[in-house]
Amino acid sequence: MKITVVGTGYVGLVSGACLAEVGNDVLCLDVNPEKVRVLRDGGIPIHEPGLDQVVVRNVAAGRLHFTTDVEEAVRFGTVQFIAVGTPPDEDGSADLQYVIAAARNIGRYMTDHKVVIDKSTVPVGTADKVREAIADELAKRGIEVPYSVVS
Repeated sequence: MKITVVGTGYVGLVSGACLAEVGNDVLCLDVNPEKVRVLRDGGIPIHEPGLDQVVVRNVAAGRLHFTTDVEEAVRFGTVQFIAVGTPPDEDGSADLQYVIAAARNIGRYMTDHKVVIDKSTVPVGTADKVREAIADELAKRGIEVPYSVVS
């Protein structure tokens, strides 16, 4: 199965590496070019015991890839994991700006059915916001493309 993971932090990189380890073809997207360069060069930008071996093994096997190209990442996976940061807002609630931005990018570039999975730490009701953001971007393009949103 082709899977895109948006975000290469603790949640995204570990999830992507483990999904590749069980045989999926995984493309991890990050907007930070330096982080993607480190990953492509075999480095690991976070500390998670054993992750380095899983990443190296799956990159070598051709099942794990990294990119900064949003359009490529959206077109790649039928399944799109949103695994971006949700730092606390001023009132302590989760700041969803990165989750919504990822959803908007999916809506901006998708051309076929996608299953969008909220993997970030988010409050109840976020799936509705993700669904609306994708629908808004599809409406701007004047097209209808089927998709599902799950948490």
